[in-house]
Formats: sequence, C-alpha cells, structure tokens
Amino acid sequence: MKKRIEYLDIVKVIAIFLVVFCHFVLLSETVPANLFMSACWSGVPMFFMVNGALLFTRPLKLKKHIYKTLTTYLVLVIWRLIYLFSIGAINHVPVSGFGENELFLYLFAFGNLEGIGTGHLWFIEALLAVYVLFPLFRICFDLPFGRKLILFFAIYGLVVTNGMSALQILLDGLTASGRIGTVSLSAIGVLNPFGTYANMLGFFLLGAWIHTGPVIGGSLRAQRLIGAAMAVLGLPGIWAVKWYLSGTPVWDGILLVEGYRHIPVILLAVGVFLLCRDLTIKNRFLSAAVRAVASRTLGIYYLHWIFGWLLVPHMALLFTRFSVVSNILKTLALILPALLVTFLLEKIPAVRRLVTG
Repeated sequence: MKKRIEYLDIVKVIAIFLVVFCHFVLLSETVPANLFMSACWSGVPMFFMVNGALLFTRPLKLKKHIYKTLTTYLVLVIWRLIYLFSIGAINHVPVSGFGENELFLYLFAFGNLEGIGTGHLWFIEALLAVYVLFPLFRICFDLPFGRKLILFFAIYGLVVTNGMSALQILLDGLTASGRIGTVSLSAIGVLNPFGTYANMLGFFLLGAWIHTGPVIGGSLRAQRLIGAAMAVLGLPGIWAVKWYLSGTPVWDGILLVEGYRHIPVILLAVGVFLLCRDLTIKNRFLSAAVRAVASRTLGIYYLHWIFGWLLVPHMALLFTRFSVVSNILKTLALILPALLVTFLLEKIPAVRRLVTG
C-alpha cells in the first residue's frame, strides 16, 4: 500500500465537502449562504491540484497510465449506465423514451439525456482530458528546467481561461457604462491549445509545482501566512464577482456563471492548498477519519449523486426554513451513506473499480 500524504488527504476532504455542499442545495437567500456557495468553486480545482501533486511524484509508467486513463473512461461509462436506470427510476424517466443514437452519445460521448441529471460528471471528463496530456508534461518535468516549464504552462492555462474571463468582465462593464464599444475576446481562444479544460490543467500543474518544490516563503509559517492572505482575498473576491454578475449579495439560487473561470477562485484554491501543505493531524481518531474519507472520494463523488436525488426531496420537507446549517446537514447526509457504500463495494473484487478508479 502506498504511503498516504496527510496534508493532501486534508485537502481532498475539504474539496469533497465543498463539492457535495453545492449539489442539491438547501439554502436561504442570505449573504452567508452566498459566501459558502462561493467557497465551493475552489473544491474541484483543489482536487486537480492534489492529482497533480501525486502524479508528478511518481515515475511515469506509460502503459500503466494509459490503462488507468482507459479504466477511468470505462468506469465513467458504467456510472452513466447506472445513473440511467437509477436516476431514471427516481425521476420516472423510462429508458424506452430515448433513441439508440441518444443513448449511444449519452453513454460513450459525454452526451446528456433529458431527466437524467449528470451535470457533475464534467469533472471526470476534465480529468480524462488532463490525463491524456499528462505524459508529455511528466517527461518535460524531468528536464533540467522541468519545474519552470511546468509553472509556465500552469500559469498559461489559467491566464487563457480565468484571466480572459476577468478581462471580458472588465470590458463588458466598460461597454455597459458607455466608455467603449462592444469588445469580444472569443477570437483570442485560438491562443488556448488546451481546450475547454485549460484551467483545470493549470491547477493540476500548479499542484505539482507547489508539492515538489521548497516551502513557499522559506518557512511553514510564512507559507501559511501567504496561503491565508490568498484565501482571505479569494473568498470575498468570488462573492464580489457573483454579486456583480447577479446584482445581489445574497444567495439567489443560481450558480455563478463560468464559476471555475474567475481569478479569485485561483486565490482561494491555492490559498487553502498552501495553508494545508505539510499539515499533520495529531489526534489519531481524526487522522483516521480524514484518511477514510480521502481514500474514498471517488466513490463518494459518484454515489452522492444517487443519494441526492433519492433523499434530498424528502429531507427538504424536514426543515421549516433553509439555512447554511440545513445544507451542511444535507452534505453530511449524502457523504456518510456514500462513504459506507464505497467501503462495502471496494471489498468486492468484481465492482471495486467503480469506486476506486
């Protein structure tokens, strides 16, 4: 068994909590609710940072990596099939209502089916895109200037996505105020060779760069102060972007447009990563709990979606009013059974790949 890195486990636990928190939302129209939902945009980027940190510290075995990438794709196909029947049954959507072409595109080409909610699976699709490119970057990493090259492409991936989004918002604001005419940056997309998920590739490479390098700032104290400062700027920054785009500071039931493509998301995700780096947990029970959840985040990710469709409509009836507390309870109510089922499934050789990758 590979030795686990505790601070990466801590980051993964924070990330899976934030991801589940923002699904099947039971929140009221308040500023704290909006702040919590704003924080959730850092969850997936942190997962990619952890993936980068882990993969770049292992020797590249190309055949094994290709096998893992193909396995990840096949597992995604199987989960799409599971969702087709489970969520279809919950939402009373008959499989017979779809044509063969629709089903083929849904199962094998990342398509969508009406009534079968699978929007969260974009994460696995992005992971596959990053896995396809990973061997090239891993080879570059072993060059004398490898870390600098990795940092360059990390920044580049984030600039052509999050940076361009920020610039477009600024230009749109100037246009709305009448100071300039309409300006679209869509043509600049030609400068992005990494496609839709360039920002996730950026987070992936940035996680590798941070994890494999010296302590930022020369000491853990300085590193954590830098991380805290980034997080302190990042969270209200995401909230401010949401406020600006939606016109309200409170939670309005609508997710932030292009949520992962805003600069404050980078600050918050990297800030939390730096705060957690080299962190250890002295309490044995808490350490074991973190390890148990962190080692099963893939299973939790896939399974919480079914439990969400199954349980949340009934849970919603239990609360006289929604709040941050009600949504935290919902989050725990989805994570815990998903964790238990993952634990049971990983004991069965025939299906363990579904929850372990």
